[in-house]
Amino acid sequence: MKSSEELREALHRLELENHALGIEKAHASLLIGAVEKLLADDSEDPFAGAFIALRSVFDFRQAVVLVEDAETGALQTIIADPPTLVGLRWKSAAFFEKVLAGRVATTINNEALAEWGPIPADILSVHQPALYLPLRMRAQRGLMILLRDVGEEGFDRGHVVLARKFGLLASLAFASRIHLHEKAESERLKQLTVRLEQSRAELTHRANHDVLTELPNRAFMQELVRDALASCAGGEKMALAFVDVDDFKRVNDLYSHSVGDQVLKQVATRIRTAIRHDDEVGRISGDEFVILFRFCTSLDDVRCVADRLIAELQRPFAVEGFDLDVSATFGIALYPDHGRTYEDLRRAADIAMYTAKDVAKGSVSFFTDEMGVAALAQMRLEQDLRSAIANRRFRCGYQPKFDLSSMKVVGFEALVRWVDEEGKVHLPLTFLDAASRFNLVDEITMLVVNDVLSSFPLLDSRYGAGTQISLNISARQISTVPFMEQLIARLAASPWCHRVKLEATEEAFIEADVLREVVVPKLRQAGIQLSIDDFGRGYSSLATLADIPADEVKIDRTFITDIHRRPRNQSVLKAIESLCSALGMTIVAEGIETHAEREYLLDQTSIRLGQGFLLERPFFIGDPSSQGSLQAA
Repeated sequence: MKSSEELREALHRLELENHALGIEKAHASLLIGAVEKLLADDSEDPFAGAFIALRSVFDFRQAVVLVEDAETGALQTIIADPPTLVGLRWKSAAFFEKVLAGRVATTINNEALAEWGPIPADILSVHQPALYLPLRMRAQRGLMILLRDVGEEGFDRGHVVLARKFGLLASLAFASRIHLHEKAESERLKQLTVRLEQSRAELTHRANHDVLTELPNRAFMQELVRDALASCAGGEKMALAFVDVDDFKRVNDLYSHSVGDQVLKQVATRIRTAIRHDDEVGRISGDEFVILFRFCTSLDDVRCVADRLIAELQRPFAVEGFDLDVSATFGIALYPDHGRTYEDLRRAADIAMYTAKDVAKGSVSFFTDEMGVAALAQMRLEQDLRSAIANRRFRCGYQPKFDLSSMKVVGFEALVRWVDEEGKVHLPLTFLDAASRFNLVDEITMLVVNDVLSSFPLLDSRYGAGTQISLNISARQISTVPFMEQLIARLAASPWCHRVKLEATEEAFIEADVLREVVVPKLRQAGIQLSIDDFGRGYSSLATLADIPADEVKIDRTFITDIHRRPRNQSVLKAIESLCSALGMTIVAEGIETHAEREYLLDQTSIRLGQGFLLERPFFIGDPSSQGSLQAA
């Protein structure tokens, strides 16, 4: 039988074991509770709940989590309570190395530790009791420091034991949280990548396609054609069509730009539907399209598709309650016959399209060598005209207006002439239409104005002061307010303004409200008179004449030629004469070329002003080689 002493020792051991079990149980409860709090935290910050869990296990005032930089070995605070300590850098020395290696340690005073050297005293004090426990966060080493306030008790042995257990569990919890965060971050980045790819695709599509029609735009269509040409096998043929919607400006002007946009969208849809699967269509400007026809075995292949397209576009367009008749004209160039690059093919197709428009709108034309020659001539003409403008090679030929009774000169009509570098004089019929197509007429007109204003002193010295000079203005120019404002300002700045008369053909006055309401008042204010030129050449209407606010009417030569032999023309002339007299308009007879015509006007009418080759031909005045000289113009 055991002695009582042995029994007491056994009981003591049991009590110690029981106490140890109690501590273990308490620690286990604390750890389980801490982990539950960690795992229950659903904040985006992977360490947001770490210190909440810690506070239920350890009593501390501040806490920091340090992570080692694998390259430099320095330690940086990545998590802290309070958060203001985040970013604090610590020196790596022997003490921290032991903690990082797996040792848990406590201190009452940290003054002797090299690691605390860089830490400002106003942030953390070396006299704060501290508990250091290692953390493993995947491939990195780290540690956690729990700090109490200065003067408080330090962490005891039980805290160290508990910290060993908690350190491993916390490391696993932190690693788990980091993994979840990285997974969430990976998913977020994946979604961001998808959105970026979608945005990139949208931006690429937007950069390559026309916003209105969703067709390839000019740059992308050029790229598509170039790629097709580059991949073209030997002997393979293709075609490029240039398509222009006929009179599209009329649609915009009459029905609104909104209706015009809808028409363009329908044009795009019809073309896209009617072309073959392998073909491409793009919109390269407002009402212009380009079509690439691939794999053409013959000209008939392209013609068949083009005829189908023309028929499709001739069907009425239903837009906003309107049925609009809109056609399109096609010009087509073949590869490699008419060019081997996009630029050459597009230029050839463009030339063919304009040739087709001259014949019949809503038709198709294939490029020919003759068209190329004509186009080259037009290009040279344009360059010659631009050079002539730059070098001021436009001069005025002056044709006098006479009093038919006294044969006294009462005025002049300034007739533009182009004198080229070789001295050859070109009449308006040879270049004005081209100048209009090239948008050069306004510049030529301003050169004429300068010539006229500089000629007044020379004309006055020869014919006496007081004569007027008439300038010819196109119908488009006189109805264009900005141009007319520029012209009027130039004339008004000279002392000869009141002796200038502007001549415009009667078509300029037909339904020209802006002319009557805006331009004419400005002319009147500047003292500039207005003349109707070539009256009777196809637009004549006595009612229109009565409504035109003009000072002078010039009867077209078609009425004057052989007037003494044409009774019907005589009757019309008398009607015009009577109306002009009632309206206070001066009448000038143009194109008097025979004595019989002049005699009839003097004997049978009250018309006393005229001009024509019988009276005098146009002439140049003030030739640079002989100041004040006269030469045939």
